[in-house]
Amino acid sequence: MLISRQFPMNSQVIVLFYAGILAQAVFLLLGQMTLKDAGLVLACCAGSALGLIPGKHEHNYSLSFHLFLVACAFAIGYAFCFKKKILQHIDKEILLVWTLVGLYVALQTPFIVSHPQLLILLLGLGLIAVINAFAGFDKAYGWQVYFYIWFLCVLVGIAASQFAFSTVSSIFGHNAVSLSPFTVFLVGMSFLYLAVNFWYLIELIPVPDKHQTFSDRLEQVEEDLEKLAEEYDVEQVAFWKTALLLILTASLLAANYLGHFVSDTLLIPILIAALPALDRLKLFGQPAAATANAPDDALTDGEASQ
Repeated sequence: MLISRQFPMNSQVIVLFYAGILAQAVFLLLGQMTLKDAGLVLACCAGSALGLIPGKHEHNYSLSFHLFLVACAFAIGYAFCFKKKILQHIDKEILLVWTLVGLYVALQTPFIVSHPQLLILLLGLGLIAVINAFAGFDKAYGWQVYFYIWFLCVLVGIAASQFAFSTVSSIFGHNAVSLSPFTVFLVGMSFLYLAVNFWYLIELIPVPDKHQTFSDRLEQVEEDLEKLAEEYDVEQVAFWKTALLLILTASLLAANYLGHFVSDTLLIPILIAALPALDRLKLFGQPAAATANAPDDALTDGEASQ
């Protein structure tokens, strides 16, 4: 077997990328991490070394490619181990922000811009999410599933964008783009977040396993869709808050689109790393726990009074 001479441009860059992945792995479990969870994270780290194993018919071993597979292996293992804990709880406000970020990326993707029909389709789908943020017609189960799948599709679209590909490619030494240590760390954080959600979207594809019937697979997909609907919050915030969020987000993205104040190579990883943090801090709308527990608390008080 031949080993490719195409090594990563800097081992410190790889370490920073992995550090960002690990930091995001811990952050997504913040407030609910147990000793068992810490052990599972370490197990995912150990299991990710499987990415270094050469393929059966691989004759030219590329170290850069296998180091990337290590990150992918960790992301898949992490998604399997912590699905119930890290599946993001979203609402119409966070969906609004992600939709605007997704459209921002789409408008700067040559393939999409060069196909007007595709661009119009994406703008139309995005408009549905924007209107819903104000009108709140997402009370039905079908709409909740649709909007969560749209959320996952937006993330996958960002992951497939030229910015994600070029940035990750530069980290593993396939081009000459230079990145600051801070950017590399953020790219690592955003990589895990995007990879995990991409895996959850793949799980919705109704293709049965080798030892699984199609009907069993459909039942499994239906269960996954129910879980997605449970993680979608239909609580409506004040109209002015939604309008302010729309104006601020759209203005900032439009200003950067026209003025190029911050490189997209830096801006997009920052947004991907920051938005989950803002959502966990409940800066968009009411805390989900308070909303979800209110009926239970009321019932408990009623039972106590009886």
